[in-house]
Amino acid sequence: MKALLQYSHGHTFLAKSDSNHWIPIDTGKKSGGAGAANDPFQLFIIAATGCMAIDIVDILKKSRKELAQFEIETEAIRAESIPKVLRSIHFQVRLAGEGFTGDQVRRAIELSLTKYCSVSLSIDRAVKFSAQCTLNRVECDLWEIDRD
Repeated sequence: MKALLQYSHGHTFLAKSDSNHWIPIDTGKKSGGAGAANDPFQLFIIAATGCMAIDIVDILKKSRKELAQFEIETEAIRAESIPKVLRSIHFQVRLAGEGFTGDQVRRAIELSLTKYCSVSLSIDRAVKFSAQCTLNRVECDLWEIDRD
């Protein structure tokens, strides 16, 4: 895979990869940017969430049941000092559909984060992962993902 990044102005860039789709990149005003687009770290968190979402959908589709609703809200905690590396990431998975169990959803989340998602598997093992799911409006317990 290759990527191309072109400078626009300030902290604004345009980037594309092999898909040939352009993505704007900027930083917030505190960092000298205009806040006109996602910054690189935000794109990193979006990438981890998107990779996980695709895995979960694929895993749950194997049960031959249909998802009626699906979303993931992700919260990343970074170190306070530069380089402000990722310290922890929490995934709140919300879905609805007939015939799914909480155990099936939990298993899909864990398989994604520990076996299939190339983005999350590229994150340092010192970063703590946790997840919680809501299935058909019933919330399950929060759990830590064992990444060893």
